[in-house]
Amino acid sequence: MISIIIPCYNSENFVNRALDSVLKQTYSNWELILVNNNSTDGTQGVLDAFQAQHPDRVRVYFETKKGAPAARNTGLKAAKGEWIQFLDADDEILPEKLAGQIELGTSQQASIVTSPYTRVSNRDGNYFEVPRSIYPDDDWSALILSNMGITSSNLFKREILMKVNGWDENLIASQEYDMMFRILQLRPKVAFDNTYRTIIHFGSLESVSRTEDRVKGRKILNARIDLRYRIKKYLADNNLLTEARAKHVDTFIYETLLHNYRTTPEDVREILGQLHLDIPLQKKLYGYYFRRKMDFKRLLIKCGIMR
Repeated sequence: MISIIIPCYNSENFVNRALDSVLKQTYSNWELILVNNNSTDGTQGVLDAFQAQHPDRVRVYFETKKGAPAARNTGLKAAKGEWIQFLDADDEILPEKLAGQIELGTSQQASIVTSPYTRVSNRDGNYFEVPRSIYPDDDWSALILSNMGITSSNLFKREILMKVNGWDENLIASQEYDMMFRILQLRPKVAFDNTYRTIIHFGSLESVSRTEDRVKGRKILNARIDLRYRIKKYLADNNLLTEARAKHVDTFIYETLLHNYRTTPEDVREILGQLHLDIPLQKKLYGYYFRRKMDFKRLLIKCGIMR
């Protein structure tokens, strides 16, 4: 059986989309665990109504500790399934998602099934695909480069999640990749699913590039960088740090900083000045050009020449 866990925070207006996607699954051996995480809107009413319609398959819980990791852990503890599907309340899974991934995971005797996904902007409705791992034969490189799927697109064995005590409820960013880092230290089998089976909706969720709180944004950015250095240290300590993996760490950090230069240039300049990253000359030149371009654009806006 697959236990589907959906943490819900103020999701009254969109959680039905996720619930409908569960009902459309061709794989029928599932249970659904809904966890209300301190919602202040009508979320609880929506969850209760859905549970009343499907009393044999749906359970509703309330988690008072703030944050999706705490809500997911509540669901994980209550789960009865051998496999776990985490699903964010504003995402949706396509009808063959569970059937396809449990077949792949079982046939490969895997503990994790990772897959690509499709993102859709809640602001303009544009879709674009986030491809599968380009390092299917190197789990560590895929992890370093955030190339192992995303919360709603992956499938986990419950046993492996319990071995690492689930989600770290104290982290403010990179929670899933932190958990996957702990899982990979157990050397599990990871299956890579090449099929797009999940739609991730974004535009309302908080990220470094969107948050208006610069202090919080800096903490999120630091968390992403810190995780890569923790991975690098673990690999070095266990004679697993290849030249390619070390370069992937530096590349990920550099590209993450460039991505955030649009909104937090001061923070990015400070961090770049502190780190010693091994970056190819061509990428360095592009980074220099990109930062100068952003600086010039900000100057034009400040002078009222450009909006």
